[in-house]
Amino acid sequence: MTASLDRRRRGGLLRFVLVATLIASATAHVRLRFIQNGNALYWSSPQGVSIAIQAAGSDNISDGSHVTAIGNAVDSWNAAGRTRFELVNTGVTSRTDWESNDIHLVTFDENNSSGFFTGGSGTVAITPISFFESGRIVDADVLFNGKNFRFTTSGQSGRFDVQDVMAHELGHVAGLDHSGVCGSTMFPYVDPTVILHRSLSRDEGAALASIYPSSSHGRISGRVCRASDESGVSGAHVSVRDAGGRLVAAALANSSGNFAVGGLQPGIFTVVVDPLDQPVSAANLGGGQSVATDFEAGVLGTVEITGSEVQSMGTVHVGPDVSVRLGRASDRFPLRVIAGETNTLAIGGVGLFAGSTVVASDPTVAVSNVLWFGSSVRLDVTAPSGALPGHIDLTVTTSSGSKDILVGGLEVTPPSPSVSSVMPASGGPLGGTGVMITGTGFRRGVRVVIGDQVYVDGEVGGCTLIDESTLSLTTAATIAGDHDVVVIDTSGVEGRASDAFLVSAPPVLASIFPSVGSVAGGTVVRLTGQNLVAGSLVTIDGVVQSNASVVSPQRLELLTSAGFPGGPYILELTSPAGEAAQLAFAFVPEEDPVLGAVSPRRGDRSGGDLVTLHGTGFEAGDLVIVGASAASGEGGVVVQPELVDANTLRFTTPPGSIGSKTVTVQDAETQQASMLEAGFTYTGPDGVEEGGCAAVVVPGPPNWRRVIGGSGWIFALLLLGGLRMRCAGSPPRDARATALV
Repeated sequence: MTASLDRRRRGGLLRFVLVATLIASATAHVRLRFIQNGNALYWSSPQGVSIAIQAAGSDNISDGSHVTAIGNAVDSWNAAGRTRFELVNTGVTSRTDWESNDIHLVTFDENNSSGFFTGGSGTVAITPISFFESGRIVDADVLFNGKNFRFTTSGQSGRFDVQDVMAHELGHVAGLDHSGVCGSTMFPYVDPTVILHRSLSRDEGAALASIYPSSSHGRISGRVCRASDESGVSGAHVSVRDAGGRLVAAALANSSGNFAVGGLQPGIFTVVVDPLDQPVSAANLGGGQSVATDFEAGVLGTVEITGSEVQSMGTVHVGPDVSVRLGRASDRFPLRVIAGETNTLAIGGVGLFAGSTVVASDPTVAVSNVLWFGSSVRLDVTAPSGALPGHIDLTVTTSSGSKDILVGGLEVTPPSPSVSSVMPASGGPLGGTGVMITGTGFRRGVRVVIGDQVYVDGEVGGCTLIDESTLSLTTAATIAGDHDVVVIDTSGVEGRASDAFLVSAPPVLASIFPSVGSVAGGTVVRLTGQNLVAGSLVTIDGVVQSNASVVSPQRLELLTSAGFPGGPYILELTSPAGEAAQLAFAFVPEEDPVLGAVSPRRGDRSGGDLVTLHGTGFEAGDLVIVGASAASGEGGVVVQPELVDANTLRFTTPPGSIGSKTVTVQDAETQQASMLEAGFTYTGPDGVEEGGCAAVVVPGPPNWRRVIGGSGWIFALLLLGGLRMRCAGSPPRDARATALV
C-alpha cells in the first residue's frame, strides 16, 4: 500500500487510506497525523462529536443490545474528564450513508456494501476518517465487518465483544493512533476472550486532556539520547507511572529524541523508557514514523508536578540494546490481576532464562513461583485485597543485569460482580417496575443493562447502589423479550444472569413484503412491526414456517414453506407468551423472481450507469425498484428494465443520494418480488477511498486469535506471518500461521 492510492481533493478535503496518509505523533501522546505536512488530526469543535447508530445492527444480535453496547463505549470516553472532547450519542437511525459528512455513523456491514470487506477479508472493524490538510476532521465513521465475523453483547465464545471493539474505534474517532501501553484501550491487538479494553486506561484520559484540555495541566519533557554517542533516540517510548506504580500517560519521542508527556495532574512520577518493538512495534502505527529500538529499557528518573508547569528532565541516557524481551503480540493483554487473588499468568518473549528476576511496578503486588522457559515465563501475581485498579508494569532483569519493561501489561481489577437474583423477574414494556438485584462485587459507578436500557449508579433514572450486594432500580420503557440482567463494573468486567427479566408485550405486525410467493416455497418474506421476539411462532394457513428468525424487535424474516395456490391466507405470529398478530399472504403457481447479483455494484449518484442483474425467474414486464425500504419494501424509484433472458435484466440507474440502496425485482402482475439489500451503492464525485483500524484473523490452537490494528501495519503483519500458540499446562510455543485476508 502506497500513497498512490486513489485520492481526490475538494477544497483541501482528504479521504483515503490511513496507511498512505498518517504518521504517529512525535510528542504528547500518539496521534494520527497527515504524513505530507505532519499536521495532527483534530476536531475543531470537540464538545459535540455526534455518533449515530444504524438501527439494523448486527445480524448476530436480535435484541437490539448492540445499541446499548455502543452507548456504553461512548460513555467510557465521556467519563475521561479534564477534556473538552465529548461524544454525543444521537441514538439509532435508519440512514446507511456513512460516506456523508453530516453523519458519523456506526454500522455493521453484513454484505460488503462498503467495499472494504472483499472476499474473506480479515478486517474486523474500520474507522474511515475524512480531514482537511490542516488536520481538521470533518467526518469519522465506524464500520464492523459483519460479512466475515460474528459479534456479541453477551459473551458468546469466539465472537467479538461489541463494546470492547467500539471503545477502541472511538479512540481513532478522537484522533488517536495506537498506543505502546500494552493494557490500554488503544493497544493494537484484541482477543475475543478479553473485554478489558471497554474501560479506558489513564493514558487515554491523559491524551484527551492534552489534546482537548478543559483546564491547564502539567507536562514532563526531555531528550532521550544514547549514552555511547549522545545521539537522539528516534521514537523512544516514554511512559509515566504514579507513586503507586500505576501507568498514567505515555508518548513517543520525535526523530531527535525529544519527548513531552502531557495531561498530568499534580503528583510524583517515575519516568520510564522502552523500545517500541514487541508487543507493539512501529508497524502498529499509522505509518511513516521512524522508531529506533536499539537501546535498553530503563527508568529515566523521578519528577514532581505541582501544577500546570512543564518540568524538563533535560538529556537522559539509555544504554545499548539487549537481547531480553518481555511480551509478545500473541499474549492476551491486558493480563488481568484480580485484587485479593493469586493469578497465574504466562507471557511470551525472548531471552527469558533461569536466573532472571521479574518485579511489578507496584511494590504491593507480589510475583512468585516464576518458571522460565526461554521464549516465555510463567508466574503467579498476587494483588492485595482492595488494591487500586489500573495498569502496572513488569520489569525483567537477567542474571547479567540486562532489563526489559512490559509497559502497562497487567491490569489490576476488582473481582467480577455476580448476579444471584432479580426480583421481580418480569415487568411491562412501559416501565415503572421497581427491581431489586442481589449478588456480589457491586461498586460505585456500576451500570446495569436490561434489554435496550442502561441504568448507571448515581445518575437520574439510573440504579442505586445500596451496598456491595444490592442494587435497586425502576425500569424504563423496555423492548419486549427475555433479557439478561448484566451488572458491569467501571473496569469493564461484568456479572450476568441470563434471561432473568421478562418484558411481556403483545406483538404488532405493520407490514409484509412481499405479500405473495410461489407455491414451491423459498420466498424471502420480511415482516415489520413491534415487540417481535425470539421464540415466536409463524404460521401461514396453519402451516408452521420453520425458517423464521427475528432480526430485531422491529423486524422478522422467514423463508416460506411450500403452500397451496390461493389466498390471501392468514399469516399469524404468536409470541412465546401466546399473544398473536396477523397479516395476509397468498401463494401463486408462478416461479418467484430471484435476484442473485448486481454488476457493477457502484455508480455515480447522478445516475446513468448501465447495470446488469443476474438471477432466475425473470420475465417480461418485471420491474426494478432502486432504494425501497429494506424492511417493508416501500418506496424507492421504479425502473423499467430490459429483459435479456430469464436469468438477466439490464437497466440504467436513476439519480440517487450517496449511500447503499436496495435493489428489488418485482413481477408487476403477481407482486412476487426478490430484494438484494445494499445491492447498489451511489458514490459521490470525490471517489471516497478511506481506511482506518483494521484486523487480521490468524488461526492458532486452542483458540482463534483476532488482531486489531491500523491499516498501516496490516501489510507488515502479512509479511511477518506467525502467531503464537497458547496451550494450557505447557509453556507457549512458536506456531506459524497464515493470515486470512
